[in-house]
Amino acid sequence: MDLRSVVSLYESAENLGAPVASVHLDTTHDDRLSATHIEHRWRALRDGLAEHGCDEATLTVLDKAVGGVPDLPGPQGESVFAADGRLLGVHTLAAPPLRDHASLLPIPDALALVVDLDHQLPHVVVAVDDHGADVDAFPVSAEQPDTRRTFHGSTLHLAGLLADGPVTGVTRRRREGPWAAVADQVAQDVLAAVGEVKARMVAVTGDPQALESLRDRLSPAFSAPGDIPPDLVLVTGGRPSGGDPATLAELRRSVDAALHDATTARHRAALERFRGDLARRRAAEGVPDTATAFARGRATALLLAADRDHDPQLYASATDPRALATQAPALDGDPTAFAGQAGALLLRSAVAAGAEFSEILTPHQVPDGTGALLR
Repeated sequence: MDLRSVVSLYESAENLGAPVASVHLDTTHDDRLSATHIEHRWRALRDGLAEHGCDEATLTVLDKAVGGVPDLPGPQGESVFAADGRLLGVHTLAAPPLRDHASLLPIPDALALVVDLDHQLPHVVVAVDDHGADVDAFPVSAEQPDTRRTFHGSTLHLAGLLADGPVTGVTRRRREGPWAAVADQVAQDVLAAVGEVKARMVAVTGDPQALESLRDRLSPAFSAPGDIPPDLVLVTGGRPSGGDPATLAELRRSVDAALHDATTARHRAALERFRGDLARRRAAEGVPDTATAFARGRATALLLAADRDHDPQLYASATDPRALATQAPALDGDPTAFAGQAGALLLRSAVAAGAEFSEILTPHQVPDGTGALLR
């Protein structure tokens, strides 16, 4: 994935020059006690941040932001960032993070957020019923001011549907009438929507015959030379009417499943490329060699496993993203040097370098679950 979507987070933190509290929390609301459980788990993370020296103004800002979106059906998580009493970003994730965790570092720890983004693709959802069709176009994430909540992937889709109106980054086209009367117009709407977000998938729900009808109409455009055409897939759920929770939940599950299949194939392809480049000595593996590659400006892509429970430490400069070392003495001359988990520090270097990112899926045999492609 392209890491430009998180550049502003790092820039905002750098401009403040204060320690950044990064919180990643499972905020699934699946029963009446969910809000209480989320509050208890946040309190445990809050206590840990306070013990590590997080100021009360920043904790208070986090208190107001943490908690998820109760009206959003299905699993969700959130990543929240704050520093110096200011909110830097609050993001609803399409899936809960692997575990609840919080950190206080001179830089954001955005790995859980990036992993969630890496499981999304820009896509279009076409919902058809006897009364017409809706064509909704969704980028990977909605660009919002830093102090507003953003949504990603299928949560962005649901946010658009629940709002029943404009959501930043989302476009909706609605056609009323029986399929035979609107099919040609819907096909044109789909082509326009695909172009707007550079969609990699078109999910059709509500009528299996509509998928084949659209395929026939779109095939000439998708067969033209140039960009790779998006995949057309049939999903369940139907055309949501009035934000019906059951329909929304089913549609989310089916769109999530289709996105999962597509991104899994992409991740496997990236890992195969990495293994091939490693054999040709055009890749680095393991934390030490990957850190060296970024420190020397040779890395073009970062590959990380999401599960970093046993992540080794690295040492970095708070002012220079390329200054990375496995031993503290290597950065002795830098008064801003600090230690942190390798994943968070390598990700910050990758963002600064304009590198790409791909998750290493488990099971794998990559040392430290860490690697890089080299220029």
